[in-house]
Amino acid sequence: MSNSKIISAIDIGSTKVTTLIAQHFPEDDKVNVIGVYTTPSKGIRKGQVINIEKAIESILESVEEAERMAGLSIGKAIVGITAPYISSINSSGVVAVSEPSKEISKEDVDRVIEAARAVSLPTSTQTLHVTPRQFIVDGQEGIIDPKGMTGVRLEVDTNIITGSSPAIKNLVRCINEVGIEIQDIAYSGLASSYTVLSETEKELGVILVDIGGTTTSITVFIENSPCFARVIPVGSENVTNDLAIGLRLQLEEADKLKIFLSNPKEKSNKGEDEPDEIDLYKEGISMQEGKKISKDIAVDGIMKARIEEIFNLVAEQITDSGYGGSTPAGIVITGGGSMLKDIEKTCSKVIGLPVRIGYPKEMMGLVDEIMTPSYSSTFGLIEYAINRNFAGSSKQSFKAKIDIVPKVDVKGIFQKIVNMIKPLLP
Repeated sequence: MSNSKIISAIDIGSTKVTTLIAQHFPEDDKVNVIGVYTTPSKGIRKGQVINIEKAIESILESVEEAERMAGLSIGKAIVGITAPYISSINSSGVVAVSEPSKEISKEDVDRVIEAARAVSLPTSTQTLHVTPRQFIVDGQEGIIDPKGMTGVRLEVDTNIITGSSPAIKNLVRCINEVGIEIQDIAYSGLASSYTVLSETEKELGVILVDIGGTTTSITVFIENSPCFARVIPVGSENVTNDLAIGLRLQLEEADKLKIFLSNPKEKSNKGEDEPDEIDLYKEGISMQEGKKISKDIAVDGIMKARIEEIFNLVAEQITDSGYGGSTPAGIVITGGGSMLKDIEKTCSKVIGLPVRIGYPKEMMGLVDEIMTPSYSSTFGLIEYAINRNFAGSSKQSFKAKIDIVPKVDVKGIFQKIVNMIKPLLP
């Protein structure tokens, strides 16, 4: 218990900002969630800041409420992002082994990874992650960790995930304004893989599709490493908008209807003779009495068409990646959009691969209402921090923030005032 550390994550999504504070116990690798709060993404559209003041307001509210729930303040956090400006490239590096004994050291590994990073990128692009896919020692491929091996030539194949520098700098400014030190900025598609995918799936080859509100990230893993990452600007909110336009509903009503129709327990007790017509007023979706819609039109005519379009766009990205035939583990769908009606069946029909819904790995604590695919990337950020061995902070109360203010020697100042007044006294 005494060796536990606090790990914090701020997940900036396309529709919501979530702050999660967890306590990690390294002895038994247990994680206990002690604070979590979600607020709508004001000032943020498709993962990009469009209004700094409103974005800061959203992040600050999320952080403060999570801190209040946890009963402690956080000074640093892992930040998760996803936006259409995220992409990846594969790069190789090669160096000569520097040790006279020709034994590969950690310094050699660092140098070869640095050589792989030296790729030509646009000036407006910055590197987020460099993940070694394999090392090659004197022509021998498929090496995971070359340290301690003997050789004269060391090569590495890496996957480099990049993002837009201006967009990331705006997000960094917002986090810094809240008073949080950023430990690392993680691509949410990569973070989700730490809690949603199994080691077997990543080793065999799998495609992780994280469907958010206005973006969908596609990340391909082969031999336990990412090899392709893209984010497309469509998500579950497009389904909401289609329902609103097609059925002439308000956006709030359309969103409630989408959730109602996607609920697997939705009025299943009505039997086979369940009527096609849905009374929106009776179901609490609309405030207008007598407002009814056709379930078949809503599901098959509107929702299914948009979901098929999303997966057609995903299929195009998979084809462009060139790894479509190397993913026998199929597709894992996560994110809030993974709860859409018949999404597994539609995905399998469009792309032709095995499909499952990805739920986050179980954690202890305040997780009853958030252990859903909507929070996969948030939980993934905590697992990402643990896996990358980021230093947590010791448990501290709200008083810790007060300690930042320099202490004033009140006694000394009082004595000086007395000494100044003393000569003036009779």
